[in-house]
This record gives sequence, C-alpha cells and structure tokens, in this order.
Amino acid sequence: MPRHLVHRKSIAEVLLTDGHALGEGRYLLAAQWSRSHTTFRPGSGDRHDPLLIAETLRQGCLYLCQRFLGVPATSKAVIKSIGFRLDPATEPVVGYGATDVTCRARVYDVRRADGLPHPVALSLRLELAAGDAEFGSAEGRARILTEDEYRGLRGSRAGALPPPGEDFRRLPPADVSAIAPGGVMVARDGTGSLRVAPADLRHPLFFDHPSDHIPGMVLLEAARQAACLTSGDTTARLTGCRMTATRFTDWDPPAYVACEPVGEEWEFRVTQGGAVTAEGSLWWA
Repeated sequence: MPRHLVHRKSIAEVLLTDGHALGEGRYLLAAQWSRSHTTFRPGSGDRHDPLLIAETLRQGCLYLCQRFLGVPATSKAVIKSIGFRLDPATEPVVGYGATDVTCRARVYDVRRADGLPHPVALSLRLELAAGDAEFGSAEGRARILTEDEYRGLRGSRAGALPPPGEDFRRLPPADVSAIAPGGVMVARDGTGSLRVAPADLRHPLFFDHPSDHIPGMVLLEAARQAACLTSGDTTARLTGCRMTATRFTDWDPPAYVACEPVGEEWEFRVTQGGAVTAEGSLWWA
C-alpha cells in the first residue's frame, strides 16, 4: 500500500495492505496489525490496542477516497465522527508475527457538489474479521475539502504549530495505561483539570506528520486516559467508543477533557475557550 494513499510518512504506520472494489459502494480491504506496533501493550493478554480499529477506519477512508472515489491527493479529509465496537470473545489473540485483518467496507450517505467530480462528504462502515471470526465494526463520517476550502476554513490557523516551551506536570505512563512517557496525552494544570497535552509531538502513531490542529486520534486517546484517571482503574480495556467533532480542536487556547460515568458507559467532552469541540462515549470490558 503506497504511504501517500493513507497520509502516512512511515511505512511502519501503514496498516492497510490491499483493497478491491466489489461494486455498489462496497469494498474489501486487507490490513495487517503488527505485535511490535508502538501501541502494543505488554501484559494486555496478547491483544492488540483497540484503537488500531479506529486507525484502520481512518486509513481506509483516505484510501477509498483517493483510490476509488476520485478525491485528489491534495484534498483534506476532516473527521466529523468516528467510533468502533469490539467483541473480546472473538478478537484475535496475537501469535507469531502480525495479525491479518479483513475489512468489509461500505461507503454510504455520499454528498456531492456541483462542479466537483468527487464526493464532498461520506460515511464509511467496516466489519472486521481475523480468519473466519468477525470481531468488531467501525463507523465514521468525513468531510472532503479542497486545499482552498481548507485554507479558507482555517484562516490564520492553517499550518499552525503547537506553542513551544510549555511546561506541564507530566503524569506517569502507568497512571493512564500508556506504555511509555511519550504516549501520555494529558497533563494536569494548576487547578487539577486535565488538559489535552501530548508528551511526544513526534509519536509514531499520533504524529506521523505535522498537523495544524490536535488530531482526532489524539482526542480519543486523551479521553481514554482521562477515564483511567477519573475512575482510578488502569486495567479496564476499551471495547468501544464514539466521538463527534463539532469543530477543530486547535493547539491554543488550552483544550481540556473531562469524563464521567453515565450508566454502562463513560461520557467525555473536549472543551476549548469555553466551547465544546468534541464529545462522545467510551465502553469498557
């Protein structure tokens, strides 16, 4: 799979390996999850990080847009919503080497605009299987912007970088069930609130390339870590999530994440400058 089709610079971060069109908006995608991936957590019962499902969906959307739907490589795909559900009873156990994952994909609710040969918005659903066992599903929606539309929408923030020299009270990786200090995505400010503040802005998965806003995958991981801290439980494993982004989460002013239990799930909210930028729910085993 060419790296540019999934917007990755590192070959090691390309999860997709192949794709075929089946007709009527349906596709078959192949992916491979390595046990040496940067998110693989020793002691997790030889299971992959569930967030790889969300990353497979993200890459699948980018690939399908460029390979089959005529979206130019220079366009920007902006996540509007993303989520997945995982069945711990059927998910693959990591053996030797990598895990081959087959994804049945369906593109639907496609929106087009006059004068453009490609979609301007679409939804994508994946059904994931390892061998003969289906173990999860993922679903999301993206808006497709031209370069000019993106620059117009972002204005002066187009190409923005994180503010330099910020000093945070970093949390130990074990407190948020992260495998290394660079995987910590939140920090406590002077009031004790949790700020979205990635420790490593060159993390192989979350920051494979520069971004002028905080990526959606970072927000999902920050929400998971916030739930770990709020509940005090670092052993619970994520089995599902959903997130809707109502606007970009910028590098400044500070963005905060808060979680609370509601019934059988945890609800989270990301706020910035007093406005909600993203919100959703988490489910645990």
